[in-house]
Amino acid sequence: MNMRKLYLSLIALLVALTAAANDSEYFTCGNQLVPIQNTNIAVAKEVLTVNLTNNGFTNVEVYYEFRNDGPATDILMGFEAKPPYFDGNSELTVGPHPSIHNFVVEMNGKNLPYTNYLSEKGLTNGISPVDKSKWEYTDGDFDAFVSKADKETPLEYAYVYSFKAHFKPGINIVRHSYTYDESYGVGHSFWIDYKLTPATRWANHQIDDFTLRITAKGTAKHFIVETKPFAGTDVDMKIVSGKGRTRMMPWGFDESNGKVYELSVRNAVVEWHVKNFSPKHELWISSADVLLMSGNVSDEKVYYDCGVHYAPSYIVPDKSTSLNRRIYRNLPFAIRGYKFNDPKLKNFFNSQWWYLPDPKYNPSKDRSLSKRERKIVHGLFNNLFQ
Repeated sequence: MNMRKLYLSLIALLVALTAAANDSEYFTCGNQLVPIQNTNIAVAKEVLTVNLTNNGFTNVEVYYEFRNDGPATDILMGFEAKPPYFDGNSELTVGPHPSIHNFVVEMNGKNLPYTNYLSEKGLTNGISPVDKSKWEYTDGDFDAFVSKADKETPLEYAYVYSFKAHFKPGINIVRHSYTYDESYGVGHSFWIDYKLTPATRWANHQIDDFTLRITAKGTAKHFIVETKPFAGTDVDMKIVSGKGRTRMMPWGFDESNGKVYELSVRNAVVEWHVKNFSPKHELWISSADVLLMSGNVSDEKVYYDCGVHYAPSYIVPDKSTSLNRRIYRNLPFAIRGYKFNDPKLKNFFNSQWWYLPDPKYNPSKDRSLSKRERKIVHGLFNNLFQ
């Protein structure tokens, strides 16, 4: 099959499937806890855990060890999150972020109460509350609010959580957790942003001991991680538990755009650990179907995931054949590791890099298939998003 025709077919299929799932939605990104005032407190350790799920949410758990080499002190700390796009909210409402849930900060065993703000330019210059009288709504464009004065200047703001933290001398342990809505859209069925660079605002301008942990507990995930944050460290991502594989892939139509980690995991934990980490780039995780948009396509290539927004994308020559329909109907079982006895199905799925066979998997006992996956199994391909 001509590669250009194949690529265009893949894009058309992906656009059609994802468009059926309400086009694009950006909700927010994860972020570091930062000082809002000058401080001598250093980040001795951080373990950032990103838990991938199938319910359209990302759960974040962060373990910090902050080091205070001086006397006990009180510091004003904060967390900022970008507003969602296209949420239809025509009011600047002060309060928790509409796409962040179960926000908790615990310090040395005690929960910290917080105050919410809408702050211009986030926490770049401390807390600068938005003056609502100066801005007006523009009917849901990317720049949802503009200056009343010139009808053009966009409002740059963030939802801010602010809290006072008492740092005793020595090590202080902070546990931070929250859940936020996964973004998704044409080209990728989920993506997760997380800001790493704000960690350099602490006194040591780095994280002395940093671990990134990505989990897929009780599910299978096929995704990529951009490598820019890890550049120059000579440390690779490793699967430390569960089943999976990882490889480096070109990012874009030529290698000048760098590479990404491609990972296929099931009930697994992936880690990246480094010392003296001073991040220069942000973390970006996406469903693997975005590789279709970057030119990494080949005949008989499948991208599949169990997630709620995932557009199951596959193409093989002559899609009308009964074999290809059987391939599509068996995707939900293949991602869970079913070992196929049928020679043709076995040959096809063994050719897929992401396929991780599991002799113990029994589909007759599996109750985890989503409503959409049950439609796929029964061959109802035309109304998957209804």
